[in-house]
Amino acid sequence: MLLRYSDEVSPLKRGGRWEQLRLKKLAREYDVFQLPAAQINGPSLARWRDLRLKEVSASTVNRELCLISAVFSKAMREWEAGISANPVAAIEKPRKPRARTQRVSEADRITLETQLGWDGASKPVTLEQYAAAAFRFATLTAMRRGEILSLVWGDIYFERQYAHVDLTKNGDERDVPLSNQAIELLNLLGPGKRGERIFPVQPGTMDVIFRKARNATNLTHVHFHDSRREATTNMAPKFNILELSAITGHKDLQMLKVYYNPDPTDLAKRL
Repeated sequence: MLLRYSDEVSPLKRGGRWEQLRLKKLAREYDVFQLPAAQINGPSLARWRDLRLKEVSASTVNRELCLISAVFSKAMREWEAGISANPVAAIEKPRKPRARTQRVSEADRITLETQLGWDGASKPVTLEQYAAAAFRFATLTAMRRGEILSLVWGDIYFERQYAHVDLTKNGDERDVPLSNQAIELLNLLGPGKRGERIFPVQPGTMDVIFRKARNATNLTHVHFHDSRREATTNMAPKFNILELSAITGHKDLQMLKVYYNPDPTDLAKRL
């Protein structure tokens, strides 16, 4: 079931590569998933949960439980797998940890850029330098890593000063206003051909590059996603909650977009 889901369903999803790797790991390394599906119950899955919590964070276990639940639901609905209950529903999920409050100081950002070999003023050449530029762009826009790495030059509207994000984590599209600093950074990088990616780094490569840089500089407390919090915090005094939700596409406020869709050019004037 895990491998079938990996082959048939995951490739259709944004982030499917993560699912495929995770499902193959679960199928390969844990005894509970060697059992026939009908024999996997609450107690057996709870034992796996407790074992997994010794290896990774509660947030990771929760993501994996959601994935396992999706596999069982698919199998029950469409695959005639001979199961009548989803074992994930029978166990308690680990308590979510406190939300991170880590921000990215200018000193930490510059330290990382230096480690990655980018001076912040020259056009990047290496993947490491592009990774540094992508991180700086994230601190200016509150965009997610995947959104940034999928941007092409055709998504940037320089005159109106915004970027169009065609596919977000929440499955919607949105327009992100760009500050003068963000426009200056883009001018440094290009422009390029309409279909050419602005930051030519694969997500997996970005993870490896960023992790090595922060470990080498003893900045292990900094995560790439902290750039989104930093940018949002800096924007907060300039916008109301409706505007901020439209800019960031925050999932908890996503429904507000149905009723409010501000002009990104007007928002950019306040950045």
